[in-house]
Amino acid sequence: MPLILVLIGMICFGVFLGYPKYQMMQLEDEARHDLKSGGFAQFEAKYRPLMRAAKIDFSVLDQYPNIRFYMRNTAYSGTDLPEDVRSMVSTMGCESMESFRPMEEKARTALLNVLEEDQVTFHISLKNKFGAELAGHQQKLSACPNFLTLKNLEQAADSSPPQMTLTPAPAPSIPSPAVTATAPVAAYSSSEEAAAH
Repeated sequence: MPLILVLIGMICFGVFLGYPKYQMMQLEDEARHDLKSGGFAQFEAKYRPLMRAAKIDFSVLDQYPNIRFYMRNTAYSGTDLPEDVRSMVSTMGCESMESFRPMEEKARTALLNVLEEDQVTFHISLKNKFGAELAGHQQKLSACPNFLTLKNLEQAADSSPPQMTLTPAPAPSIPSPAVTATAPVAAYSSSEEAAAH
């Protein structure tokens, strides 16, 4: 009889310790699936009218874990960009990760784990109307300065409820009279719904 009680206790203890890891694995699988399932194509379709109005040809090539953002300003023929615009292109990927802040803590941790494990990398290219490269940058998201901050961030008690679906979020616009465009970079918010699966 005592052996059965010890065995039951060990099983309960194993379930108690193992369930959070299992739940995290489920959330990571969900995040990985969502990142691979064409969300960037939806992002491109959503921002196409905005880009067309700003005279920007914009396309996204999703070769997960390499995501390539191509932008060509059809109204700008110059070959030089102001240094602040060039700097902004190099920080777009990391700045887009700030949209992860309002996420539920476990979902955010799972998404960041996937970005780190899969080495998800954004490649950003900005060209003039003739196709000459004005600025380009490659950024591994797990190497961003704000990655660890986001990974250790605790959910504030008074924050708004998390998004119910994965939604792309735009990055900051490029403030330049020479290049007037919004150059969004996809960032994903996960959902509390993913925790239920």
